[in-house]
Amino acid sequence: MSEPTTQSKKLQWKWIGISIVLYALFYLLPLMLAILWSNAIASIWVFAGVIVVGAVAGYWSEDVTIWEPAIAGAGLMLLFLIAMVVFIPRQIDILNATIGMTIVMAGVFLLSLLGAWLGERAQKLWKSKPSESAQKQ
Repeated sequence: MSEPTTQSKKLQWKWIGISIVLYALFYLLPLMLAILWSNAIASIWVFAGVIVVGAVAGYWSEDVTIWEPAIAGAGLMLLFLIAMVVFIPRQIDILNATIGMTIVMAGVFLLSLLGAWLGERAQKLWKSKPSESAQKQ
């Protein structure tokens, strides 16, 4: 008999923070290295990496965390936009960068949402559940 999966009504801020770290380490860092090594690999990782990292966050979390990786991904893109404006203000048109980054943030949000959902599905299918005898002890 399968147990119903309930999602908490509150956001799990811990998993938003963990997801931001995951995106920084396992999405942005490999993306920067891939750009230096091969544009084809970087092009693939731009989309696939968001889904993969969102899925990993969804899989590792204890509870159902679908919105948290999506919020973290969009938040990381917002931080990236702020960093661009602060560190290279004369070389970019802020209005065009803001419009472009808003589109990118929406795309990252949706891809992260897909990845987190896939991670939660994988968690439900692959993670072993404690047996009933172990739960009674």
